[in-house]
Amino acid sequence: MAMTPVPMSGGNALMAQAKGALSQVMRMGNQPALRRAMPAILMLGVAVLAVGGWLLLREPARMVLFPGLAEADKARVMDVLGSAGINATVDSVTGQVEVPTGDYHRARMQLAAQGLPQSLPDANDVLTELPMGASRSVEGARLRQAQELDLARSITEISSIAQARVHLALPEKSAFLRDMQPPKASVFVQLAPGRVLEASQVEAIVNLVATSVPGMARGDVSVVDQMGRLLSRGSDDPAAQVSDRQLQHRLEVEKLYRERIEALLTPIAGAGNLSVQVTVDMDFTQSQITEERVDPAATALRSEQSELVESSEPPARGIPGAVANAPPNQADLVPAGEATEAQPLAGAITNRSSGTTRNYEVSRTVETTQPATAQITRISAAILMRAMPPAAPAEEGAPPAPLLPDDLRADLERLAQTAIGFDAERGDTITITAQPFMDTVMVEPPADLSWLPEVLRQLGMIALIAIVALGIIRPLLTRVSMPGEGPAQGGGMNLGGLSGVEVAAGDSLEDVQARLEARRAKLTSAALGANVTREEKFAVLRQIVAEDPGRIASVLQRMMKDDLDRMPGA
Repeated sequence: MAMTPVPMSGGNALMAQAKGALSQVMRMGNQPALRRAMPAILMLGVAVLAVGGWLLLREPARMVLFPGLAEADKARVMDVLGSAGINATVDSVTGQVEVPTGDYHRARMQLAAQGLPQSLPDANDVLTELPMGASRSVEGARLRQAQELDLARSITEISSIAQARVHLALPEKSAFLRDMQPPKASVFVQLAPGRVLEASQVEAIVNLVATSVPGMARGDVSVVDQMGRLLSRGSDDPAAQVSDRQLQHRLEVEKLYRERIEALLTPIAGAGNLSVQVTVDMDFTQSQITEERVDPAATALRSEQSELVESSEPPARGIPGAVANAPPNQADLVPAGEATEAQPLAGAITNRSSGTTRNYEVSRTVETTQPATAQITRISAAILMRAMPPAAPAEEGAPPAPLLPDDLRADLERLAQTAIGFDAERGDTITITAQPFMDTVMVEPPADLSWLPEVLRQLGMIALIAIVALGIIRPLLTRVSMPGEGPAQGGGMNLGGLSGVEVAAGDSLEDVQARLEARRAKLTSAALGANVTREEKFAVLRQIVAEDPGRIASVLQRMMKDDLDRMPGA
């Protein structure tokens, strides 16, 4: 009866192809040449994997140094990091500057020492990116942001400031004056390492922001540093301004006197052997004295006035019954040069008075005196010197030598008095003493263990290579160097393949035991052969002892049984 082949499904066909490919690979692996070259191939593969793992673990992880760093600062950042020996790279995808993780904080410190990064976003970019048709609120927000950026860029031009941010609070305009709110501003400054903002610089920042925004008062500007300290304190308060100026003036005077004393005494005491402190008491009371002096003996005529008053009654004139205000008669003209007779007065003088008024100025002096605002009322200076060891040891019973000789103390006191303008009536004091100074305690910095992770990584790679070499490569080399089973060449004995018995699939326990018996017989015949050397016999015996120690013990017990029976008391 003929059988019709049944078509195989797709999955069975794929499995059959996989089995065929696997069988071909196994046949290729069973070839003698490939089996002989297999250890070398494995060694080469293990070496390649070890080198790849080494390179993978050796490359440190990287971190982005400053996200969003401006292009203008990238070149300078790369130059500074390259000079410091830091392996900085630019990512080809994002364009960010990256450094190894272990050098991240050191890189930021190096850049901070150089004042990098310095660039800030430009206000023109903010206005350029303003979308077409933006609403009024969006436009106002962009304009405020541009103004804040411009102010921040201006503030960062101060050498002590590394970075700055400005926040403006601009209220909406209202048609009612009572609803108007004044604009306010807050300035956040990040100072450069080791820098401090002076009061004059804070005042300049406040004035800069206040005058840049219309309607903003100086008292509505707050300046805060990165430590959370408020630097602007009541700049509109006149009393606070006067107090700050007075304190600053006092500190400057004390510093001037201290530097004068140190400049005079340091050449005598030596550098580092002198400590000077000066305290100046000052009176800032303001007073004004006005004095007026009058000298009665010194007079001067200031003005004079004379007055003469006369009165008379004229006689009656006119014709009764005629008009009283008739025009006068025509005057009689007298030729020039002819003498005229004195005409009698028409009427007699009835009253005459005269007077003279003279004003004299008395000498007077007015003097206004305003003493100096800052008057020094007292100066106190304290000078501490390092006590010098005596030139020669003191004799027994003699009093100890003074730490500061009297003549040297007197010289130092005179120099200090001259330096500060000593005034005994004012109550100035100078104290000079000598004491031994404590030696400077050198605190050792903590050990730098930044190299420990790298060393542990290197040791881990070495351990991995050693494990691979000792656990894989060495057994392969040992197996290749040992000959396979078969007759020994040169009449020698073949001991290869005796370390174990191959068990095939489907073998029962009886088959394995029979194979072991045959192997023991083979070993026994090899041990009793005539051409077997002594070393080979010892090797066979050691192999037998290792595989079946119980049988060897029983054989030795039977061999020693006769001797044990002959022993007395057995």
